[in-house]
Amino acid sequence: MIQTLKESKRHEVKIVGVDADHSAIGKNFCDNFVTVPYGDDIGYANSIKEIVNTYSVDLIIPTSDEEAMALSLLKGDFEKQGCVLACIDANILSILIDKAKTYKFLRKFNIHTPKTIIIDQFHELKAAVESMCHDLGECVIKPARARGGRGVYVVSSQYDKIEYFIDKREVHSDLENFFNSLIYKLEDDLPLIVMERLVEPVIDIDLLGWNGKDIKVIPRRRVNSAVPNDGHILIDDNLLVDLGKELIKIFELSWLYDCDVMFDQKGNPCVLELNPRQSGSVAVSLSAGIELLDDVIDLAKGNVDSILEKNVPYNAKIIPFKSLIVKKK
Repeated sequence: MIQTLKESKRHEVKIVGVDADHSAIGKNFCDNFVTVPYGDDIGYANSIKEIVNTYSVDLIIPTSDEEAMALSLLKGDFEKQGCVLACIDANILSILIDKAKTYKFLRKFNIHTPKTIIIDQFHELKAAVESMCHDLGECVIKPARARGGRGVYVVSSQYDKIEYFIDKREVHSDLENFFNSLIYKLEDDLPLIVMERLVEPVIDIDLLGWNGKDIKVIPRRRVNSAVPNDGHILIDDNLLVDLGKELIKIFELSWLYDCDVMFDQKGNPCVLELNPRQSGSVAVSLSAGIELLDDVIDLAKGNVDSILEKNVPYNAKIIPFKSLIVKKK
């Protein structure tokens, strides 16, 4: 993403990168780099204000939920500094960072979401899992406020042991092993969601909007549904595009966001989550030549009408690879 911004043919861009990790690889691609507290640290937002002042920053693009939430609370302060924050207001963010709130909001607009049971007290969890598994044969349990597929448990009668996937972010288990060995690990993750297990493939949708009006909606099918960074295929699907447009409209979105979608047993697309900021996998669309970050800069400059029509290479398969660079002193 950093390289794409620096190679922009539409804008002259200088990048001030920030990270809590002083040795972050991305620092080598930035014009300037500053180590900051984590996004959920009390000092994070003020450290960004100082950076804006020091480097005369014009635009901030948050890349994590915690960053977006912390910065949105100081949106007015950044405006006084002459800096645009590419993020919606805190009241909408507070819905998007909580899957239970997101699902409740979406159902008001008849958007398909998974069947769910919200767990606020740990003692409610066992009965909810038993009920969902009795009705459907399997279920998924995950924290309502987790991100990036973390802390996901899939319980199914098809399994007879515990298996770990995606660096232990996802765990598969039968009912007995879940109750005997795993359930207690979720006690500190409340509130929880017990939900129906949806059907693959997993679809990511890039959503670029302005004041609730859709500008670009780009659906991408994951090559490996369980691993979001194993590659994507850009797909031409009007049903998914219309879903993306509706999400932009009902949340009155401005800027760039990412939505994860799977399907219920009837084939209806169900919204798994709507990330309150762009996803790291937006690099897929950028690699395909879709200039979403240039578009974000145009929005920040007020050049909404100058944003170019999308030219999507549908059916293109975008896969990751590692490379080496020589960093010049």
